[in-house]
Amino acid sequence: MNVRTLYYILLLLPSVVFAQRQMVVVNVESKVPVRDVRISADSGQEMLTTWDGLFALPDSFQRLDFHHPDFERRYVLRSEIKGDTIFLIPNINALREVVIYGERRFGKRMAQMLKPSPQQLERDKLPQVIPSGPDVLAIATWLYENIYGKKHKKRLARKKALEKVRKQETKLQERWDSLETK
Repeated sequence: MNVRTLYYILLLLPSVVFAQRQMVVVNVESKVPVRDVRISADSGQEMLTTWDGLFALPDSFQRLDFHHPDFERRYVLRSEIKGDTIFLIPNINALREVVIYGERRFGKRMAQMLKPSPQQLERDKLPQVIPSGPDVLAIATWLYENIYGKKHKKRLARKKALEKVRKQETKLQERWDSLETK
């Protein structure tokens, strides 16, 4: 062997030995790389994917856990990894975007909203007494409305109808009397 080739072998040997395998995490529907996926190995090692969905595969692991709020959680065993791509299924229940309108001073606004008004303070000072036993006034009112009230309304309606009929009778009687006198 040539000294030059031996030099290249010695130079490249550490990079081959210590090189980690690069993998990419991709959305299964759109085939777009997914950023900020939290990857946990069973050995306790944790990592995040970069902006282009890349992460370095750890040297020793049996299972990887992929977690992102917009995607279904996925576990991958070492024997299942064949290529350089891991596909994640979108979570159909996840919100894509949340828009909040309002003031930036949220803490101050909440303090103002939660501050009790003078009426509330006065009301809180009064003792809250709930009488024990049945409410006699409520029972009496209900009985009056259901027993006597309905009959009373019917009587009033009959009286009004009778008054109408009597007025018509008097008018007709007056006309009759006027015709007889002529």
